[in-house]
Amino acid sequence: MKPIIIIRPQPGCVASVTEARAMGLDAYGFPLLEVRPLPWETPDPDAVDALLLGSANAIRHGGGALASLAGKPAYAVGEKTADAARTAGFDVIATGQGGIQELLGQIQPGHTRLLRPAGQQRVEIAAPKGITVDERTVYVSEGLEMPDELAAMLTAPVVVALHSGEAARHFASCCKTRGIDRSTIALAAISKRAADMAGDGWAALKEANRPDDGGLLALAKQMCEEPGNNKAETPGSMQDQTTIQTMPPLQGSRRRGRGQLLVALLAFVLGAAAVGWLGWNGYLDPILPDRTEAQPAPEPETEEEKAAALAAPELPPTAAEQLKAVGTVEGRLAMLEDRFSRLNLQADAASGNAARAEGLLIAFATRRMVDRGEPLRYLSDQLRLRFTNAQPRAVETIVDFSEKPVTIDELTARLDALGPQLTQSSDEESLWTKTTRELGSMFVLRRESSKVMAPEARIERAKVMLTARRIPEAIEQVALLPGAEVADKWIIDARRFSETQSALDLIETAAMLEPSKLKDSDGKQIDQPSPIAAPVKAEELQKKN
Repeated sequence: MKPIIIIRPQPGCVASVTEARAMGLDAYGFPLLEVRPLPWETPDPDAVDALLLGSANAIRHGGGALASLAGKPAYAVGEKTADAARTAGFDVIATGQGGIQELLGQIQPGHTRLLRPAGQQRVEIAAPKGITVDERTVYVSEGLEMPDELAAMLTAPVVVALHSGEAARHFASCCKTRGIDRSTIALAAISKRAADMAGDGWAALKEANRPDDGGLLALAKQMCEEPGNNKAETPGSMQDQTTIQTMPPLQGSRRRGRGQLLVALLAFVLGAAAVGWLGWNGYLDPILPDRTEAQPAPEPETEEEKAAALAAPELPPTAAEQLKAVGTVEGRLAMLEDRFSRLNLQADAASGNAARAEGLLIAFATRRMVDRGEPLRYLSDQLRLRFTNAQPRAVETIVDFSEKPVTIDELTARLDALGPQLTQSSDEESLWTKTTRELGSMFVLRRESSKVMAPEARIERAKVMLTARRIPEAIEQVALLPGAEVADKWIIDARRFSETQSALDLIETAAMLEPSKLKDSDGKQIDQPSPIAAPVKAEELQKKN
């Protein structure tokens, strides 16, 4: 089997080499291209209906400008590009299998203004009538110098996988610069464009049935398993191959085959004679099993021994052996049943613990999104599926908060903005309210050690409490300020944040300790108790349910 060389840029090179080795191929990775991001300007988000993605590199190197369009619909070429788009927060509504031009035929009504972030070298497309495509260059693929190790490997028959037209062009250029003979190299191209840009003169040049990594590696595997050093497939070469295959074997080959058969028969006869002579003379007795005949049982000498022999039931040797064998089989079956039972229990425990771990990961991811003030998206469905039975109020509190989120930074910034108004009383205060407040402040009972805090000091203390995530204490400090009525909206949002944090604590605790109402990703109840929880008695479990 010929080795396969992967020359695509990282991180795709490592992924393809790993996949190829999993397929049983002798794969090596030599990235001959390096992808570098380019500065670019994002169009107005309102002027973009959807994104057209022809490569995962557009997602990896789009930067913050592309992140500002998160949440938009997206059309992706291939599953790898679709996965990268979903991870970046885009809503993938179609995945193509035949290239970016074919993907344009799947555009849904209403998506007439498409944005195509792409590389500097890209496939030209023809937009359908009524659809405009705004193409922006976000990255460039730069060629690297061919290493000496790769140049040495190319002197023997190999298969090189070309994942793009730019990779094909650069590889052909490197071979020309190094003076490498193309007749020993077979190329597997991901598309017709890549095959055309590779040029000619190769041992073989074939195009994958599907323009993705899986289709390319499947083609490369076939080419690696092909015997010999196949030239490019032309009618003449095919005719030569047919002629060679139909030629009869040479007469000399037949004679050599008959001579080898005669030598093998002669060796067998001599070996058999030697073994027979050694056995006849007793030289094999020490290494062969004991063949002594069973000695007959001694005859009973006294009348008592004869009576005991007559009274004892005689079992034939075969029956005794069968009884012993049955006992052994029954014992082994019992041991197997016990082992299967233990394995079944261990499998159930592993499944339950895995479901609990998944629930805990969902809870951690939810807390991360809440702290960032981002929408939960698919996490809200997972929360409802896994935790509604266990903590319904906590789930609804978190989901409602995510629709109108606030963050610690936002609360701190708003408190700074409200500072001047909070340190002085409102001018709209009625005479009665102002008189009552003044009279109430004339006589204040405090402990001897307590200190009177100025409004500015209370604001600073509230900020410290926010930073420490001690939200109730921060609310208490703000409520004691003279102009606290202007912070009513701030206090409401701070309480919502505090209640959501408490709800997240309940969700995480349920993922670890909930004994009966937690569910897995399929909506099935998790019966496996938590390994860190104390055993629950059956009576207590029934009362709780």
